[in-house]
Amino acid sequence: MIVASILAVLAHPDDETFICGGTLAKYAQEGHKVILVCATKGEMGRRMGVPPTATRENISVIREQELKNACNALGVSELRFLGLRDKLLEIQPFEMLVETVLVHINEIKPDVIITFHETLGGHPDHCTIGLATNKAFQLFTKDDKYNSTQLYYLCWSNVAENALEYGFDPGQISKINTRPYLQYKLQAFRAHRTQTEMDPWVWKKNEIALLKFNEYEYFIQAYGPYIGKIDSLI
Repeated sequence: MIVASILAVLAHPDDETFICGGTLAKYAQEGHKVILVCATKGEMGRRMGVPPTATRENISVIREQELKNACNALGVSELRFLGLRDKLLEIQPFEMLVETVLVHINEIKPDVIITFHETLGGHPDHCTIGLATNKAFQLFTKDDKYNSTQLYYLCWSNVAENALEYGFDPGQISKINTRPYLQYKLQAFRAHRTQTEMDPWVWKKNEIALLKFNEYEYFIQAYGPYIGKIDSLI
């Protein structure tokens, strides 16, 4: 088997679990190398645990450890932080942010990069890190016509199911069956305790909690030719 490397460039601790945890676990379980670059430590998040176990002073330390625990649950082999301030990515000097992401892409030389779409990310930090990663990807590939790295955007199910309405070719949408890996995603949800303790279903018996997950995760292929992959990004 050829071992591929999958690089996720995301904004906050828990993005990797809540949005694409099943997919990351799938590739890790299949023996591929999964690397996560997280821009911030989520230090401005509003959830502090139920009852509160974190304070504004120590939330970044707690969420960093929660992310490490979640990465262990998902099988992420390497975690890197950009050390940027939560909720302030959009005011960072953009070229600096691009160069920072590009350093990691150049070091890792991934087969697949996963990030947020620059307008459909759902949060300013998401959109900003997605835009910067897209630009870094373009710089990484522009001078090498043999570079086969693919860039994918995280995709909400409503966008995937209505691709044309959102301006996408249906062939851009990849659909990953994560059902065999949802146990790892649930473990990662539980690792992010400060963020999930207020959600009672997360802490029910496994067979009940697992029913809350969609068995599919969706991704948008950023650049053609589009082939509408089923159950694979590689």
